[in-house]
Amino acid sequence: MQEALAYLHERRAEHLGWAKELCRIPSISTQEQHKSDMRRAAEWVRDLCVTIGCDAEIHQTAGHPVVYAACCHAAGAPTYLAYGHLDVQPAGDLSLWDAGPFEPVVKDGWLFCRGAADNKGPLLVYLRAVQAWLETAGKLPINLKLLFEGEEEIGSPNLTEFVTQHKRLLDCDGVLISDTSMFQDGWPTITCGTRGICYKEVRLSGPKFDLHSGGHGGPVVNPANALARIIAALHDKQGRVAIPGFYDDVVEPTPEEREQMAALPRDEQQYAADLGVPGFAGEQGWSVEELRSVRPTCDVNGIYGGYTDPGASTVIPALAGAKISMRLVPNQVAEDVGRKFEHAVRSRCPGGVRCEILDHAMAQPYVAPRAWPAMPVAERALREAFEHEVAFIREGGSLPILTLFKQELDADSLLMGLASPNCNAHGPNEKVSIADLDHGAAAVVRLLAHLSG
Repeated sequence: MQEALAYLHERRAEHLGWAKELCRIPSISTQEQHKSDMRRAAEWVRDLCVTIGCDAEIHQTAGHPVVYAACCHAAGAPTYLAYGHLDVQPAGDLSLWDAGPFEPVVKDGWLFCRGAADNKGPLLVYLRAVQAWLETAGKLPINLKLLFEGEEEIGSPNLTEFVTQHKRLLDCDGVLISDTSMFQDGWPTITCGTRGICYKEVRLSGPKFDLHSGGHGGPVVNPANALARIIAALHDKQGRVAIPGFYDDVVEPTPEEREQMAALPRDEQQYAADLGVPGFAGEQGWSVEELRSVRPTCDVNGIYGGYTDPGASTVIPALAGAKISMRLVPNQVAEDVGRKFEHAVRSRCPGGVRCEILDHAMAQPYVAPRAWPAMPVAERALREAFEHEVAFIREGGSLPILTLFKQELDADSLLMGLASPNCNAHGPNEKVSIADLDHGAAAVVRLLAHLSG
């Protein structure tokens, strides 16, 4: 292992070059004009896998391709699957970038480029570790498979079919993922779980066209008024979600988990200042850290209806709607919560308007078992590489791939975040700390060794 670590250190410049080269490819999965770039990114990673000594191939899906690679020569050793994604978000407003979004720039120890943090830099740490082991020991301490997809930023619409059709190929004892953030810059972090999501759209329609509010206001039910009352009734005065049965299946965090979260040095005033909000509210009895990670939520994501252009137009709108998402925690089931939400909305909808509810997204919550032997092994590898104690957190967002791997491969996932919480993923001037990538590669070298035991 020490030889592999020394090799990593010697090749830091070369490995930074890998990240720059991959980041230059504008692999934007959501835009049709970049379809060839998605293929180019897959071919680039496939070729790198082959160059460093892995067997690798590209699999075409109904959308963008996936890359599968393997280095499985350790008889009797466990097998793990490393996952990452090659696609990136669109560049957005170019005027907000200090340089071209696909022109890598190194400044003050950071690599700036779209995809640097999400997820090209972090996924390459696994290939860096593989190369280090193969060049110094001739083989890995464990069997390692690698899966790099091209559709994570658009919800992985074709990954489920690929995984279900290739269960034998992907069979493993666990999944290694570095597509989450650290608790703070330079603080190694294991994300133990993520929230699920149930995302709906409520559309209330009344008259067949907008009406004069003077001539018809009073007897005609205003869809916007009705929608406002329905939304207001989604929470009670204590900040709890007021959907009957919403909390029936919620499994609260253990006292140990709450103690760990309370010990994390979250400066709530600074956090509020960073977000530009005057303060926090939410469900009473829970800390800010808990509210953003281990408690379920219900939030309006957008409202529309009526006249919103400049000037005045006194109408009763024919249509009003809202997009509403609920973040879920164990053991809530997205489909069950969706049914309860629909029942609550329809029961509160007044006569005189028609109610239509659309589905947008569903994903189940996921929590890795703390008793899983791989968890303390990962903690040890990260602590040794970063020379810093490890933070254990839960992520407030949703990662549908985690339940996919659990359901189809019966494999739990180790989420080892390498991105800064201030990396601007999806925004302008996305960046990643080069030191964190170096430490992350060293952690993976150590992790492969420790997992072999």
